[in-house]
Amino acid sequence: MKDIETIGKLTLEELEAIANDSSLPAGDAGAKELIGKLELADEATGRSPRKMYVSWISGIAATFIVMLSIGLILQNRGPKDTFDDPALAYAQVQEVFQKIGSGVQQGRDAVAESREMISSEMEKTINIIR
Repeated sequence: MKDIETIGKLTLEELEAIANDSSLPAGDAGAKELIGKLELADEATGRSPRKMYVSWISGIAATFIVMLSIGLILQNRGPKDTFDDPALAYAQVQEVFQKIGSGVQQGRDAVAESREMISSEMEKTINIIR
């Protein structure tokens, strides 16, 4: 009989060949002997089948919870203000550009007004100096 590490490395075809081998103990007694040897191997490694089953199930559940959390986070991360109608979106963009343009124009008017005020004050100062 092979040890558990060797059995774990066998391919499916090799396992089928071993299962069909008539020299192995057959029937219920052979299965009980094989199960006994596997249980002894599990006890030697310190892992019982129940512990392995519980660890697999908990690992799968944890992976599912992590994936679900990531999906919910990414779903709520998208843009909030979207438009289904392109004409409405274009109108909104035009409105925003008009507001920006009017703000820029107000800034230009303020700069021009301050230049006029500065140039008139400079002329007064130059006239006083002369």
